[in-house]
Amino acid sequence: MSLIKTPAICLTLSLLLAAGCSQAEPEPVATGQTPQATGPDSGEGEPEPVTSVEEKTRVHRLASTRRSIYDAFTYVNRLPEVPEEWEEPIDVAGRIFGRLANQEGRILLKVPAGMDRQSYLAFKTFFRYEGEAAVGNCAACHTLPEFSDEKEHVVTTGGSPVKTPSLRNLRQTKVDVGRVIREKIAASEKKRSGEADEIDDSYGVMNISEEDVPGLVAFLDLLNDVPDEDFRKLILDVTLLDTSGDIE
Repeated sequence: MSLIKTPAICLTLSLLLAAGCSQAEPEPVATGQTPQATGPDSGEGEPEPVTSVEEKTRVHRLASTRRSIYDAFTYVNRLPEVPEEWEEPIDVAGRIFGRLANQEGRILLKVPAGMDRQSYLAFKTFFRYEGEAAVGNCAACHTLPEFSDEKEHVVTTGGSPVKTPSLRNLRQTKVDVGRVIREKIAASEKKRSGEADEIDDSYGVMNISEEDVPGLVAFLDLLNDVPDEDFRKLILDVTLLDTSGDIE
């Protein structure tokens, strides 16, 4: 005797098969309750909102928390902000000058308020490590991003090694920046003349004079932090600086 499959029987079988293959539903949460968190950040009370650097400054893709005119300058011109793991100071400076050559040649160099031609040229003097123009070679010890290599160097005749200080936020100190630069010039002259072999070799590369001091003071002033809102304005309100006449 043949079995006749009616539509009703087929529907019943389909429902039974579906029920047997389905997974159990999670238990509902009682009214007025919230599901309990299971992650490592779970805890009582509402979590504190996390404000990113980008949200705080309203500047897109800003990873750094440094807030100086110099940092705005490097950001808008896409200059190296930190060295790669394998890089020596001279490698970072080389990358900086490579990028500057591209910007200067097309008159695309952007400067924020507070930075002018004098401080820009001093910025190049600070990082320059060779050539006919003024060579500061300062970045040999005052390395990015904090402008300190955290190492000790002999910087005076007959002196003991001292740790390289950071050059950021010098306004918060009582340092006479101009006087310190003049002392560095004197030390470099002694090093190059052979009168002070104990002074760090980086001073032997330095070749600057009194006429470079005002510009270097102006550049170092750019390393002082400003409030977040002022930093945002520095990013947005840049102007083009024509340095085509200064291209080396």
